[in-house]
Amino acid sequence: MENSEDKMSDRTDLLILVDFDGTVTQNDVGALLFHTFAGEEHKKAVSLWLEGRISSRECLERLCRSAQATEPDVKEFALSQKIDENFSGFVDLCKCRDFGLAILSDGLDYYIRLILNKFGLDRLPFFSNVLRFRDGKLAPEFPYFDQGCGKCGNCKRYHLKNLRGKDQKVVYIGDGLSDRCAVTEANVVFAKNDLSTFCQREGIRHHRYRDFGDVSQMLLELLEDQGTVATDESQLPRPGGI
Repeated sequence: MENSEDKMSDRTDLLILVDFDGTVTQNDVGALLFHTFAGEEHKKAVSLWLEGRISSRECLERLCRSAQATEPDVKEFALSQKIDENFSGFVDLCKCRDFGLAILSDGLDYYIRLILNKFGLDRLPFFSNVLRFRDGKLAPEFPYFDQGCGKCGNCKRYHLKNLRGKDQKVVYIGDGLSDRCAVTEANVVFAKNDLSTFCQREGIRHHRYRDFGDVSQMLLELLEDQGTVATDESQLPRPGGI
């Protein structure tokens, strides 16, 4: 959890919002964390969430209750994770162009902060659920739940609307089902894996990518001779070539 909303909307006419698990990172860190430490409950809770029978908040609460892990366990696990090899270059591109950039996650701040710090990205603002350690247990907190859709622990649509400045266009980059709320509001969507499948099913125009090298290249194509993201679909590069 970070409090940087008031700084984001004044910077530029372009705001870029990025998922964390499986997008910034090579692995879905949260899923792998609970697969490692929560045993069979991981499969049960995630299945219920995928079926729409529980919210992601309830899913995360169940997983944290079941996890047999100490703070040192979680720290060691987090520090073993890697990020997309091209993400730091993408951050540099955003800085050079003065784009607004923030991470939105329905995961947990504890491992996000450790991983960003490890790779020298600790100045990036991010908005997520919170992890505490109480009496040897993982205890999640959901500071943004009441402002969201009721299905997400941390609804990304809420942050998108809250961070977006007047006349500001939003680029959203993600990979999973926790990104569903955000992509319905973004001007341009970069998607892979389950998010790409969702966008195809729902008829949401998107650009498929493999890594942030792809995203950087396509974003520069969008910006060429325009100075901002085109809203006329005829000006956008076709997504099928990735």
